[in-house]
Amino acid sequence: MAINDLNAGEADMWKYVDDTTISEVIAKGQKSFIQQIVDDFAIQARDEGFYLNERKCKELRISFAKSEPEFDPIWVNHQTLETVNSVKLLGLNISSDLKWNAHVSELIRKVSTRLYFLRQLKRSHVATKELLFYITCIRSILEYSSPVFHRALPS
Repeated sequence: MAINDLNAGEADMWKYVDDTTISEVIAKGQKSFIQQIVDDFAIQARDEGFYLNERKCKELRISFAKSEPEFDPIWVNHQTLETVNSVKLLGLNISSDLKWNAHVSELIRKVSTRLYFLRQLKRSHVATKELLFYITCIRSILEYSSPVFHRALPS
């Protein structure tokens, strides 16, 4: 059995290399079964020689309710998972309010450091035709995952 053969029961699961994301949608007034799902997944993983690193496991709660519902903490290997306001998933910053502020701020931070190098190249009188730095090191960052947050791009 491989990591791809592990399943999370009724929960949605996404796997990429060594990252696994499990999600559960809970209707208003319903009970969460995520602890049982995580326990079953951890047992499957352990049986196959994989171990969940509880220090790297995080819990992100997304709720649009006026008052956020109370849920029990999630446990992995006798450790409570840290509840966070945003996570980085495949290079995309996802926040608990599903706004793009955290992602855009991270993009600005990355690009501003690279713009400094572009200015240095310009000061060195590098020919404009030879400035592929922008396309490879700046534009690629700005356009990464843009179809996710800009639905008009294909048109």
